[in-house]
Amino acid sequence: MAEPTFERPPLRVDLSGGKEVKMTYGLEMDLRRLLPNAEATLQLIMHDPYTQDYIVRRCLTDAKKLILKEEDLIPANEVELSSDDVEKLLMWATEHVLYFFVTRANSMSALGARYQKALPDQPTPSETGSETSASMTPSAGLTE
Repeated sequence: MAEPTFERPPLRVDLSGGKEVKMTYGLEMDLRRLLPNAEATLQLIMHDPYTQDYIVRRCLTDAKKLILKEEDLIPANEVELSSDDVEKLLMWATEHVLYFFVTRANSMSALGARYQKALPDQPTPSETGSETSASMTPSAGLTE
């Protein structure tokens, strides 16, 4: 069965009032540092207002560099977006991060398969556990 393919999300998102946000390297790196994996991304975007606020403010901060301090973000009171635009911006940013995780996982899987024969064998875990010891020495655990 072939792996599903995904189109790269649009480089830019248009918001009302003529605002446009472009996905830059710095923006993508800031988002990926905040969102460590696909599962956490979905949970944080759905449930964490701090993460949602950071993403919106980071997307609106006109910086061509990594943001290392929250003080470098646009202040929350300067965010002038409708709730529809906030949702649109969050979904656009989330799509970029998920696209990275999915394509990276597929690429790494293909790379692993390609080089599998050249890699050292990995030990196979025992399905029955350790063999019983023939030692008559009592264990250091609980005694009667």
